Amino acid sequence: MSARTLTNVVNDQTVALNALIYGYAGHSLVTPQHALQQIWWTEERINERVTTEFVRSRLQPHERERLTLPVGFGDLSDDTYIEWIMEKARRLFLVLVEIGEADRIFTVVDKSWDDDDLPLAMDDIEQLSLSNRRDNHANARFYHTQFTFLLRELREGVHIDYAPNEEVPLEHVMQLPVAVSLQAWSRVHLPKKPKEVYVRRRFPLGNAETPDAFEQDFILDVESARMVEHEHLAPVWASYTAKGAGYIVTNFVGQHTLRSFIDHRNPTQYQKLAKPDRRWLVLNWLHCLADAIATLHQNGFCHSAIRPCNILIDEHNAIAFSDIGSLETFQKDKKPDAMDVYIYGAPEAHTNSQSFDPNFAAPAPIVPSTKHTSMMSKSSSGSSNSSGSQRQKLTKVPTADFSGFNFGFKRSKPAPKQRSRVHETEKADIFSLGCVFLEILTFMLKKKPHDFVKHRTSKQRTNTGGKNSRTDSSYHVNLDKVETWMDIIEKASFENDDDAFRAVPHVLSLIRSMLSRAPMVRPAARDVRDRIFDILFNYTSIPTIHCGAHRHDIGLAASSRSDSDRASSIASLRTVSTMSSSSSDADTIRSGMTRVNSILNTYSDRTTLSGIEEDDGASIRTIEQATPPYVNASYESPRKAPIPPSSPTSPESPNFSLSSPFAHPTSSSRPSSSAKTKPWSKNKPFLLLP
Repeated sequence: MSARTLTNVVNDQTVALNALIYGYAGHSLVTPQHALQQIWWTEERINERVTTEFVRSRLQPHERERLTLPVGFGDLSDDTYIEWIMEKARRLFLVLVEIGEADRIFTVVDKSWDDDDLPLAMDDIEQLSLSNRRDNHANARFYHTQFTFLLRELREGVHIDYAPNEEVPLEHVMQLPVAVSLQAWSRVHLPKKPKEVYVRRRFPLGNAETPDAFEQDFILDVESARMVEHEHLAPVWASYTAKGAGYIVTNFVGQHTLRSFIDHRNPTQYQKLAKPDRRWLVLNWLHCLADAIATLHQNGFCHSAIRPCNILIDEHNAIAFSDIGSLETFQKDKKPDAMDVYIYGAPEAHTNSQSFDPNFAAPAPIVPSTKHTSMMSKSSSGSSNSSGSQRQKLTKVPTADFSGFNFGFKRSKPAPKQRSRVHETEKADIFSLGCVFLEILTFMLKKKPHDFVKHRTSKQRTNTGGKNSRTDSSYHVNLDKVETWMDIIEKASFENDDDAFRAVPHVLSLIRSMLSRAPMVRPAARDVRDRIFDILFNYTSIPTIHCGAHRHDIGLAASSRSDSDRASSIASLRTVSTMSSSSSDADTIRSGMTRVNSILNTYSDRTTLSGIEEDDGASIRTIEQATPPYVNASYESPRKAPIPPSSPTSPESPNFSLSSPFAHPTSSSRPSSSAKTKPWSKNKPFLLLP
């Protein structure tokens, strides 16, 4: 007889059996979800179960003959009883079968009730006279049993308010991400779809005194997040409320944060790639993140929390922001780190107006003397090129409640309160994005992140978030040391002959402008994205530039994209078809979350800073061009030609402007592998893109 080992005793089947025996076989991370198949009464299961044979088998012989007779109100319908049951009352019949009252289905049909009338209130259930036949608890059994068969499944773009006695059709997945900080976000799957994994995040809707204090904020922030769709922003696939908490479900399943990915040094998913593919991947990340931030700014949002811990990487090395940092709801399930906010924050966000000098360490032009703690840069038209205007928290626009079921109670919802935004600017986003870019390049050059932190740290006392420290490793305080680190990175790139490293000096030149102490000198997000695109196109032989189509740009010509009707302007925010009911109660299904332009108009008090001219037209200027062969077929976005160092628009010139348009280089201008010179070295001259 073979020996009993731990592997053949403790397995999925034995764990599941113990869970059933000892009563903890519900949703749990320790219970194998594949060994335990939970029964969910989905639409498909109900249709499979309730057949003509099933109905006849649950009735007495004399009752079966009645099935083929016309219904009791035959003057209004030509249906027979069996036809009514099969077409309109499958759920009602299952409920009656479950409580042992299958023959009462004829009373249900005579009252012309169907599944759309569920759930029934106690007054309606008493009309079936169930208690007269068996016991006094039959009505109560019907009331509670009906919710078992009223399963409302989550679908993409839907919001559901579940009643306390409803089941949420989600099952846990026995899988944990590598990043410890992500393990609080549970992995779930829909019934009978174990391979379609989603991430679920939970947010409290109130406190002990006011259980629904934050409910309006939750709904508002979910609707706001759905207004911006981008491949590198983790989407809100569905949302729901249940038992005092709000939940969002996303189909972007992160395994790492950018922080854990970099600190891990050798992530398995990264090591599986060939070395050239690793470098192309990292360079594509720069372009994808910039494209996502450009889309946010074009839609009237600031991110305000661009940090490595808020950037996710899935098992396929796809990268995305976990959420929009300026939406307060999505920050409640994260462990706050005030020091992290301080390290990646822009100088103007951590300096008072008296001590902030906008000209300090600025590369040329003179900035207007107006001093502001925060400088807003979104005009009322939604242009990403416009300058400072203060904005307020989004205010929810009243929308109709879409009811799928009536649970017999109503709730009065308080009016939402406006919330102020502090230190949330597009220019601050650019500074934080530049910090992230530099850490990504440090990782690409195989430099240790600890060495970078040690290099830029200065000995001075800081007090952040109630924590005292004798050292300061923030970017904005140590910009001179950050500059010397970029010199180290640039020198290291010369020592590598691989084609991908040719882009590093040009990207570092861009990062220097992004990390400028003066906000107005920093480029706009759209310019950052276009500059990175030009660098990858002109100085590398990267096979594919991800997000190269720039399909999220607002204002593109209708002929340039097949889906241009979705993004032609901010005013085209879509209103998805919805299910409505005139007698809707507080329990709602919001299908698609009605999106309206007036939400954006709640950004009020837009006062332009003195000395700053707005140019909305420059942000939507487009040029149609033939599709380059190396980008996705849908790409027809404008690009900028590289600027020679002697150009009057170079960073050394006081008239330097990153927003001015340039002509398109033809596709033949891109260096091909056959036309390129031999691998370059630090002794060979090269052209720096400003």
